[in-house]
Amino acid sequence: MRICKVYFPLFLLFLFVAKPVFSLNHDRHISQYGHTAWRIQDGYFGGKVRKITQTTDGYIWIGTEAGLFRFDGVQFVPWSSLDREQLSSAFIIALRAARDGSLWIGTDDGLAHSVNQHLITYLRGDFVTDILEDEHGEIWVAHSKTGDPSHPLCQVVDTTIRCYGSDDGVPPFDAQPLAQDRSGNLWVGGDTKLLTWRLGSSKVWLGPSQVYSPRPLQSGAGTGGGVRALAVAADGSLWVGMQLAGQGGLQHIVDGALKSFVTPKLNGETLGVNALLADRQNSLWVGTTNQGIYRIRGKEVEHFRITDGLSSDSVWTFFEDREGNLWVATSQGLDMFRDLHVSSFSAREGLSENSVNSVLASRDGTVWVGTAGNLEILGPDGVSSLPRRVLQGKQVASLFEDRAGHLWVGMDNTLLIYQHGKFREIKKQDGSPVGLTMGMTEDLENNIWVETFGPPGTLIRIQDLKVREDFRAPQMPLAQRLAPDPQSGVWLGLANGDLARYRSGKAETFHFVGHPNSQVRAIIAASDGSILGATAFGVLGWKNGIQQVLTVRNGLPCDTIHALISDNQDNLWLHAQCGLIEIPNNEMQRWWEQPHWEQFL
Repeated sequence: MRICKVYFPLFLLFLFVAKPVFSLNHDRHISQYGHTAWRIQDGYFGGKVRKITQTTDGYIWIGTEAGLFRFDGVQFVPWSSLDREQLSSAFIIALRAARDGSLWIGTDDGLAHSVNQHLITYLRGDFVTDILEDEHGEIWVAHSKTGDPSHPLCQVVDTTIRCYGSDDGVPPFDAQPLAQDRSGNLWVGGDTKLLTWRLGSSKVWLGPSQVYSPRPLQSGAGTGGGVRALAVAADGSLWVGMQLAGQGGLQHIVDGALKSFVTPKLNGETLGVNALLADRQNSLWVGTTNQGIYRIRGKEVEHFRITDGLSSDSVWTFFEDREGNLWVATSQGLDMFRDLHVSSFSAREGLSENSVNSVLASRDGTVWVGTAGNLEILGPDGVSSLPRRVLQGKQVASLFEDRAGHLWVGMDNTLLIYQHGKFREIKKQDGSPVGLTMGMTEDLENNIWVETFGPPGTLIRIQDLKVREDFRAPQMPLAQRLAPDPQSGVWLGLANGDLARYRSGKAETFHFVGHPNSQVRAIIAASDGSILGATAFGVLGWKNGIQQVLTVRNGLPCDTIHALISDNQDNLWLHAQCGLIEIPNNEMQRWWEQPHWEQFL
């Protein structure tokens, strides 16, 4: 069994190597990144998301104001212990996945430690604001008691808690974020101070080394906010986020000096900062109280807001998982950004509208895009459209390029061919339009086959630009998509989820057990002679008289497949409900030889 890197779902055990790329909801301008969002109002969580982490077994943990959830790559499941023990509070504020595989949980009523799904509780009655595991594996906790800020920092020592206060050189304040820098120093931010302590070897406390009291904190402007986020940069410097828009905002400590971050593109003092993250690409992510996200990399600054697809402009926390995906908790839900080598094209990039009905990549490198009211071209210079007077209609339903390089366009109920810079309509033998075109292909004898919607649905054979035959339902099975047979005739992807082959005047149907009325949405003839169809219950396969179905039971991350295509290396690409998936050709051949998942265990 092989493990595949998956971005959404996060991780799954695949029985062949599929490389999900996953399609975009928005792009990371959001142009370089994929983006997925789970909204509170969609029922994923019962309350706002406060913290995110990932344990060593790969699970993502989501702490919310209504409990703790575990994400297994497919769904969010409420957490429960094996002993049916309950957390002292469902209001989760802090999470920390320890290197030993356990999970530390901070709530508004204490600290809990989940070890092999058994629960140990500490600091009952305290408000736990952050949890840190230092380089020696020691657990540190920032917390507060109502009306008693005297011991803001605690350390887990074996199975007990030791809290530090004035006797240890720790002044009273409401501690919030924790961080450890490259020198091993522990940093604690709070409502009125930012402190750093020198740590020695394991369980050795060397005492405070420096206290920062920025002017906004000294003046009391930080009441209820103060230092809310800390992040250690790749160069060892420390970023400080304050919830003090116009007074503190984003600060940077370099060589012991605390300075505001101000550039021509961003004045950090204008931000109210809730969250910070220094990612593996040396970028700093800044989550604000009401201005969305800023991403800073050197002198470059990007800005993401609701208008870019973010679930809310109020950002509470960040987390980068082991795959490099960035998780963002906002006041309205949970967002995930992930790197993709995929570009999105929409109205923002120049299309006349966002709704796309058909796409064709021609052999000369031109990409034709059929929208609801126009035919558009993606070329090296961007997006261009044919003049409205050239194509008059409301919907470009299908596109096809024949072996001669001619473009065929199904628009409304007409079929057009583009030759010598002009469109010509292909009509039935009685002079009427062919109807709404659902699919087109060309067989080995250079016949163009067209499936129209009807009623009734009709299979049409065109030769030398003239309709020679038409076969109507129910005499001919009702199809949605067509593909050429490698030997003779054509294959039909039927509206009932089956495949059919028409050859030498005879139609033969191949029945696949699946969901009723689940049509074949796409069909291709692969280079190995197999016929593959995309359906809501998996990928149908026919090869040399053998029928197989590829589903979640033998490798797919999800069953619902919208489209499929082979690339120049004969790898299979699937547009699925859960994203864009690539399956290498050698793994498809292995599936043909060993279709049953039990053989891989």
